[in-house]
Amino acid sequence: RSDFPNQINNSLVFPAMFRGVLSVRAKAITDEMAIVFAETLARYAEKKGLREDYIIPTMEEWDAYVETALAVGLKAIELGISRLSPSREELLEDIKTQIISSRSKHETLMRSGLIKELW
Repeated sequence: RSDFPNQINNSLVFPAMFRGVLSVRAKAITDEMAIVFAETLARYAEKKGLREDYIIPTMEEWDAYVETALAVGLKAIELGISRLSPSREELLEDIKTQIISSRSKHETLMRSGLIKELW
C-alpha cells in the first residue's frame, strides 16, 4: 500500500456510508446523504486541527467512521427513506457496536495469519 498524508481514499467513504445506510435500512443513497457525509468528515478534520499534512482523517481514525455513519443514518431518517427510525442515541450505539465488532474480527483474522496486514 502507498497511503500518504491527505490521501483521499474510498476506504474512508464506503464503510461509514454503508454503515449509516444499513443501520437505518435506508431505501436509497441520496446526494443529500453524500453531502452530509462530506460535511461531517470536514468538521471532524477541523476539530482535530487542520495543518499542511492533515486536511482529512486517516483510515486509522475510527471515530471519524462513527461520526460520518451517524450523520448519514440521521439524514436518511430526516429524508423519510429509512425503514427504521431509531433515536440518535440508539443509532449511535448500533453504529459503534457494528464498527467495534468488525474491527475485532479483522484484528483476530490478522493475528491468526488468515489475512495479511495491509500496511
